[in-house]
Parts: sequence; structure tokens; C-alpha cells
Amino acid sequence: MSETKRHGFTLIEIMIVVSIIGLLAAIAVPGYRSATQRAQQQSCAINRANIDGAKASWALENRQPPDAVPKDADLFGESRYIDHKPDCPARGEYSLNAVREKCTCSVPVHAN
Repeated sequence: MSETKRHGFTLIEIMIVVSIIGLLAAIAVPGYRSATQRAQQQSCAINRANIDGAKASWALENRQPPDAVPKDADLFGESRYIDHKPDCPARGEYSLNAVREKCTCSVPVHAN
């Protein structure tokens, strides 16, 4: 009888590789999601701090009281404090609020 060599993988070998890939994906995906959410929260916090700084500068330069609420046109634009209104990375909306209050985001997990 002649022996023939077979090339390729057996079904068991393929199943083992697929299960290992599935296990690695199950471990990596939750970590990726939490890292993405954490990065979005940090980016949103930086955006809100920049907006608060622009509000304070606007109030000082225009002699506005602490309870004054600036409009978008007062803070954002080419010749303003910030070139354009920042976007929340989680697609939330920023509320400017009064000068003495902090800027807020409509995404609940971004509220600090």
C-alpha cells in the first residue's frame, strides 16, 4: 500500500483555534469598551473646562456679572475665545450655563 500525505488541518485543530480566538475576543472587548468610555469622559471634561475658561474670560473682558449667561456667538468663532464649539465625543450637547456655574453635558455619565 502506498502512503499519501494529507495537507491541511483537521476539524479538531480548527475548532481549537476558533475557540482560542473567541476566548481572546471575550477578554478584550469589555476592556476596549471601558477604555473608550473613559477616554470619552476625559475628553468631555477637558472640553467643558475649556468652555468654562472661555466663559470666565468673556465675563472679565465684558464686565459681566457672575449670573450672566453667554451665547455661543460670544465664545465661539474665529475672533472669539475658542475657534469653534467643541463636540462631545459621545454626541452629547453642552449647556453653557451662567458664568459661575460649570458647563454641563447632556450625557449622564459625563456629569461631574
